[in-house]
Amino acid sequence: MGFLDKLQDTIDQGLKNSKDLLGKAKDKAKDLGEIGVTRFEIKQLESQAEKLIAKLGTKVYEVLVVDSQKTVSTSTAEVKEILNAIAGVKEDIEKKE
Repeated sequence: MGFLDKLQDTIDQGLKNSKDLLGKAKDKAKDLGEIGVTRFEIKQLESQAEKLIAKLGTKVYEVLVVDSQKTVSTSTAEVKEILNAIAGVKEDIEKKE
């Protein structure tokens, strides 16, 4: 095997290694991108849950103060609806995690 053949083999091996490395880097970047999207979706769901919890607090206040009821329970219609929505969002968060 001559010098030019050895040089060609070295160049070919270098190109093959570069292609392999770029392929792995591409796959890793894709994985990181998907993780980033999932984290963003989880943050949005957490924000939605916080808004629902604030809505729940407002509704409890309305029932107790504005409507002058003495108690509120999980069976109170509007409260139950909001609690179910919160549970649904928390379930979605758990699935994403």
